[in-house]
Amino acid sequence: MINNSFIYKAFAIFGLFLISLNLFAQAKPAAATTPAAAPAAGGAAPDGKTLFMAKCASCHNANMRDKSTGPALGGVQGRWADPKKLYAWIRNNAAVLASGDAYANSLYNEYGKSNMTVFSNITDPEITAILGFIDNRYKNPVVVVVVNNPNGGTSGVASDPVYDMLIYGLGFLLLFALAIILARTIANLKSIATEKETGIVGRKTTFREMLTSKGFIGFLIFAGIVIGGYLTVSNAVTAGRQQGYAPDQPIRFSHKTHAGVNKIDCQYCHDGARRSKHASIPGASTCMNCHKAIKKGPKYGTEEIGKIYASAGYNPDKDVYDAPQKPIEWVRIHNLPDHVYFNHSQHVVAGKVKCQECHGKVEEMNKVEQHAPLSMGWCINCHRTKEVQFKDNKYYEAYQSYHDAMKAGKKEKVTVEDIGGLECQKCHY
Repeated sequence: MINNSFIYKAFAIFGLFLISLNLFAQAKPAAATTPAAAPAAGGAAPDGKTLFMAKCASCHNANMRDKSTGPALGGVQGRWADPKKLYAWIRNNAAVLASGDAYANSLYNEYGKSNMTVFSNITDPEITAILGFIDNRYKNPVVVVVVNNPNGGTSGVASDPVYDMLIYGLGFLLLFALAIILARTIANLKSIATEKETGIVGRKTTFREMLTSKGFIGFLIFAGIVIGGYLTVSNAVTAGRQQGYAPDQPIRFSHKTHAGVNKIDCQYCHDGARRSKHASIPGASTCMNCHKAIKKGPKYGTEEIGKIYASAGYNPDKDVYDAPQKPIEWVRIHNLPDHVYFNHSQHVVAGKVKCQECHGKVEEMNKVEQHAPLSMGWCINCHRTKEVQFKDNKYYEAYQSYHDAMKAGKKEKVTVEDIGGLECQKCHY
């Protein structure tokens, strides 16, 4: 009689796997719920996540905290004194700006005078649903899957990454054990069948023999290739990403002091930004234009300025250049892959893009860091929403059809995407 103990064990383990999943599901934190939006006339309540992803996600980060692609929306309702103004702002920001609203204009100026998309047809219930989703995501910073709620509103099922990894790991281990047991069962069943056919008593396959069999080793190799390929691609996608990178520099130079307190224009030091692909790092001679007179800093005294003098070969006691010059070995912070073409002058001169839009509020940084991810998706999102500055800009005179369309009221604005800003060869030669 065939021994079915392995089959029983397999089903027992699979049953334990299902029980474990249910126990973990019951132990999960209660699902977070977004405030229910008022149902649209004759229909179900709008889906806040769907609306957010369709209308807002291209400019605003979905974690509601990151400003890399636009203002962080977390807590937005608390920043507007009048809720009606917020709804009006979301529907038509240009009209609110034109009304002279102080907060709206300060927000507009803070983010480089970038216009929001006008959503003239969006309804109040839809805006309520979006704000509910934003508030929930902000207060519960986890991955949220929003589903329709039959009782109105939307409900979010919170998903903790650590919990998910535990579930996946447990599932993998149990299924792996099940696969081993079934493989051993099949091997022993084959041995029994051979014994019945030939009369030769076969030896049952041991657990060690099964683990060293060609089939099992082949499976491990295949799994290794799949997992290795996934990790390789995943790591390749994030290769070179260094958002938040803030290395120590050979001279403790404060942009807050120079660009913030003393209001020195970025392009005075980084004069290549308006003339070439690269913004360029200023030479010691540029620093000396000021520091030949300013010999003591407000924070570090003469220590850091002395390093500039050493680079320029300047003797402050004699007020002469009497020593060999040597370059300052600055540590590069912002760096794009070699296959990406980026031109600072095109953005600064033609696009009239402010430095802060890509580099953050450098004038508030004592130690400069990479503000934006500088990823392909980040650039594309900007090109999709960034309005082309036609006014007093000879660079765009060739786009006469767009000028005519705007004058005729057929287009409210022209984005970088409209003039070919998403074409592959524009950034990848």
